[in-house]
Amino acid sequence: MTQQEFYINVGYLANPARRTNIQVEMPHRRQATFITEYANLTGNFPLPNNSTTAPYYVWAPGADKYGLETRAYFASNANIPQTLIDTLEPRGFQNRPGYDAYDRRISRKKNIFPLLEAGFVLGPIQDVNRIRGLVPANYINDFNTGFAL
Repeated sequence: MTQQEFYINVGYLANPARRTNIQVEMPHRRQATFITEYANLTGNFPLPNNSTTAPYYVWAPGADKYGLETRAYFASNANIPQTLIDTLEPRGFQNRPGYDAYDRRISRKKNIFPLLEAGFVLGPIQDVNRIRGLVPANYINDFNTGFAL
């Protein structure tokens, strides 16, 4: 994906109509490194509370889980960029309670961490002005193109 395509996707996901919700789950042993990574990626944006219903969750010791799980849920429309479609997961999550507002999901650290660097944060509330303010000047037209899709 080119930088131009990336910022089109950022604009698309930053649009409040997408209701982009970023979540992370991890084993306890991964928590300290994630806290540092998140701080570095977001410019020390505060982490949400750690709870089973929050976008930031640490599994209990002994859980049969091993690595960091990152996900971004969002509501798409017919204008979704192809480069964003290429990062999507299958739609099996849709039967989970509380996820009926979303029809698409991205996962994997390689897809989510760049969004955090671009101004997104954990949780369902994204600040479009914060995100737009972090877009390099030479990509603001691409951001606006994605936002308008």
